[in-house]
Amino acid sequence: MRPLSAFCYIKENKSRAALLILLFMCTVFLFIAGNYISSMRYFWSKNEEYDAKICLIGADSAAEGIQVYESYLAELKADENLIVQERSGRGFSGLDWKCTMGVEMGSASMVFNTPEDLQRAFAFLGIDCDLSGVGDRNVVMSTALAAQYGLQIGDQVDYMLDDDINGSYTLAALTEDNSYTVFYVVADDENLVRANVFSEQMSGQELRDYLLEKAAGRKVNVSGLTTDWLSEQFATFDYMFLLCILILSVIHAVTVNTVLTGHFIKRTYEFGIYRAFGITKGRIFRKCGSEILTMDVIGIMCGGGLAFLFTFLMNELYYIPKGQYLPYYSATGATAFVLSNLLVVIPSVIAKGRAMMRADVTEF
Repeated sequence: MRPLSAFCYIKENKSRAALLILLFMCTVFLFIAGNYISSMRYFWSKNEEYDAKICLIGADSAAEGIQVYESYLAELKADENLIVQERSGRGFSGLDWKCTMGVEMGSASMVFNTPEDLQRAFAFLGIDCDLSGVGDRNVVMSTALAAQYGLQIGDQVDYMLDDDINGSYTLAALTEDNSYTVFYVVADDENLVRANVFSEQMSGQELRDYLLEKAAGRKVNVSGLTTDWLSEQFATFDYMFLLCILILSVIHAVTVNTVLTGHFIKRTYEFGIYRAFGITKGRIFRKCGSEILTMDVIGIMCGGGLAFLFTFLMNELYYIPKGQYLPYYSATGATAFVLSNLLVVIPSVIAKGRAMMRADVTEF
């Protein structure tokens, strides 16, 4: 193996290289930490999708609100671009749940007046579920949410599970959609002052803008997007986490650089001889960089394998049975890993490469 090869040093100095590889592996563990942060929002993703597709409208609380709402509703029903499902004006709570970090989260609910309305909505949302046994005062939820409370089909959902639940409902069906949305079916003939509105042509903000335009200044309530609210709520967590990553990365970079300094000081003679034989400074810099990057890549591969194994075992043995889930990938985790790795590797390559370029055999 040629002396200038990156693998030459690693092969001849296995114990020292193993220590550096272990240090580089630590940056991958920040990827797992980012996934834990993202897990708080994981089960909201389906709710965001459902909320974007189905918009909730309702009467304003003003005295003339009912009359204004009814005229508005009649126009929406006559619009061939819209599907309108009237529902009870009462509020129905979701069920609180705990994410993988142990933080208690709230959840959303969607309400339908008949099983047929629920079935049509599920078909529109792409939720595959047997609704043949669903009737009035029934709820449908995911197996994940049911696992959080140890619920099975036929069990009661009431204030004993969550103080915010008003009334008693029977769990009639379970979905596999990995959402924490609670779907209620509650027949109501007297208080139909809300409606679910969806469209085959529009969704998200486009649908809401269209409904607001149809309102033409009338005082009716058109729900906003859950995505906007969640982004605002979770932004603080993301910023705090990235700040912690910056601090930890600087500390880790100092640690790695200290270990590398000890290794390269002992190799000053080696690089001085290279210079005496006419090896260019650029080639010496590339050798230093290739050695560090090679150990970094090995560390990333080993760390990535361990991260995948850790996530798999935690999900299968602990989280999924409890109705929780640790994502295998998240943008927050990837950002944390890349940021940390760059802050560790780039200064190390530059510092050690420049130091060894100045090695001179005549100074020994």
